[in-house]
Amino acid sequence: MATRKLIIAAWIGLLLGAPCAFAQDALILSVGAMHLAHDHQTVAGAGSALQAGASGAYSIAWEQRHYNGIAYGAEYLIYNNTIQSANANGSLTSRLLMFTLKKYHRPWAHTYPFVGVSAGLVDTSVPGASGGTGLGPALGINGGVEFEWAHSIGFYTELRGLYAPGGDIHGTRVNVSGIGLYAGLSLLF
Repeated sequence: MATRKLIIAAWIGLLLGAPCAFAQDALILSVGAMHLAHDHQTVAGAGSALQAGASGAYSIAWEQRHYNGIAYGAEYLIYNNTIQSANANGSLTSRLLMFTLKKYHRPWAHTYPFVGVSAGLVDTSVPGASGGTGLGPALGINGGVEFEWAHSIGFYTELRGLYAPGGDIHGTRVNVSGIGLYAGLSLLF
C-alpha cells in the first residue's frame, strides 16, 4: 500500500514539475455547448422535462500561469436549459463560480495542451416557482488545447465534465451536471 502511494506521489511530482508555459496572467472568454446528464427530474415538486442541450453557454476566466506550467484562477460560467412542467415553464438558469487548477504542457511552439480540476458553487434558478433558486456544490474536470500566437492572444478549446447536483428547491435538487465543449479567445498579459 505504501509503495502504491509512493508511485502515485512520484507521478504527481513529475506531472507538476515538468517545464512548461511561461509565467503570465490570462483572461479567457469562451462560448460553448453544455449537455445535461439528467433531462427528466423532479423540479419544484413536479416531474419536469429539461432540454438536454443548453443554450447561452458562456464562460469568463482569469488565470495566473507559472513557469512550471501550473495555473490557478477563477471562472464564471452561465448556461440555460428549457424546462417544462406543471409548476414551471421557461428557462432554467445555472450560474457557476469555480476555482480552477490546471497543468499546461508545451510539446510544440505555441501549442499548450492542458488538464485541470475545479471546485466551486452552482446557483440554479427556476422560473415560476416561489423560492425557485438553490445554491449547491460543483466539481469539474477539464482538458483542452490553447493555440497561442503573437505572445498575447490565443485560441482556447476545452472539454469539460461537470458534477453539479444543484441547490435545494422546494425539497428537491435540480441536477445540472453534464459535459460541455467550449471555444474562445485567451488574452495573455
